[in-house]
Amino acid sequence: MSNINSYVWRDARLTHDKNEQQVETKLVDMDEDQLQMVYSHCKEMLYNTDIKNEGRLVLIGKLNEQYDKCGAELALRWFKTLTNSATGAPLYTSDSLYREIQGWIKSIPDYNDDEKYQLKHILEVPASFGNVLIKDLMDACKDALGIFNHSKITYSFIYSQLGVYLTQEELKEIDKDLAIAGLDPEKITLQAKIENHVKLPLGLMNTEVKINPKGLTGSELRDLVNMKKYKGYRACKYSELTTSQLQTLRTKVLFALEQRTALQAKKWKEIMTQIEEVAKYKKYKLN
Repeated sequence: MSNINSYVWRDARLTHDKNEQQVETKLVDMDEDQLQMVYSHCKEMLYNTDIKNEGRLVLIGKLNEQYDKCGAELALRWFKTLTNSATGAPLYTSDSLYREIQGWIKSIPDYNDDEKYQLKHILEVPASFGNVLIKDLMDACKDALGIFNHSKITYSFIYSQLGVYLTQEELKEIDKDLAIAGLDPEKITLQAKIENHVKLPLGLMNTEVKINPKGLTGSELRDLVNMKKYKGYRACKYSELTTSQLQTLRTKVLFALEQRTALQAKKWKEIMTQIEEVAKYKKYKLN
């Protein structure tokens, strides 16, 4: 058994007066009611289905669903760019693609709209669309993918977690504009260049943007700012997002948010395990 005396709970709100500052409380020093209280809190942080405070594992499931639906909308747009080699006419509309998919799935004897059937199972497509679920693509054809809730993609997450790194082309363009305005690009900080290039919303101009070589380009950052600024506070339809917004969400944002959420879930699972060890040692019953 691990050293249970080293296990601590860092949250005054659950074990002390609400006005106290955060303190460390050893799990082994808690009575049965206190241990149950913090155990229940851990479960809530993992499994709560309330949209206002979703559990980490519940959120991961929703992020995966958002990733799938972004891919389906992108796949639909790709199909609609295909043309007849002889006439140049588009091969598909949303409706004609839907009908053709219905024909494709007839080749799958046990097809039943479940989660396992992907586009790669019935057609050769670009690798980025191979894992798109057939049922999601059919929903995209009918503009029935639903709402993309971007409330979890906060400005602080965009700026501090993802960060931004302007490409050389973007920097050259910015420096050119500064020179035309009579300013010396060498005397302007990268932070200031990012703020002016992206045009951050009011109230966020003093937000420190993390400079991250693996982060967003200026155009990707602007995509996200525009998504939150012009598409409502919480949500917009997948079909209303631009192709570049969908690509940014699918290739960078949702992946990064899932990684962060998975780390949070891991932390809560570890604490639950510690609580279970202490309860076993003290012969407490948890539920």
